[in-house]
Amino acid sequence: MADIYTPSWYEEVKAAINKKVSQLKDIPEGKWNLAIEIVGDGMSPYVEDNGERHFLVAIDNGSCLWYKEIASESDGSEIGKLDYRFRGSASVFDSIAAGVLDPIDAALDGSIKVRGDMRFLLRQADQVQALLEAYAKEVTTDWPKGKPPYGSSAGSNHVGEAVFYA
Repeated sequence: MADIYTPSWYEEVKAAINKKVSQLKDIPEGKWNLAIEIVGDGMSPYVEDNGERHFLVAIDNGSCLWYKEIASESDGSEIGKLDYRFRGSASVFDSIAAGVLDPIDAALDGSIKVRGDMRFLLRQADQVQALLEAYAKEVTTDWPKGKPPYGSSAGSNHVGEAVFYA
């Protein structure tokens, strides 16, 4: 069991993604990269209020090559082309990681903004579901500063409306 948002936790998420994906048929070929931007909202003890945490994930032929935190968005220059960006409040992402909030619901209701080719994500629904389940359900996470929900409104903080680009 790893503490949330630590290098060992990222490795466990990566392993869980790869395990889930290895059980799928028809894995899409090719490489895609995504950024996850977690915005401090004053509720999560894991991100400073008005601070941000940035993560990069590289997927190649269905496998997660790496999942890592970077100091700022500009530190991700080695990733090359960014295919997707997910942005939301810390309490929402924490709630997803804790299995309290469904990630699809969070994207649909605007709690998480998604930018990228939604047609590709829809065509790869099985793989996307495997990725989300690995993050939200397959890793046993330790919460040293407290676990969500953080209050009656945890999981409902919106960081703007959902944005889908074709």
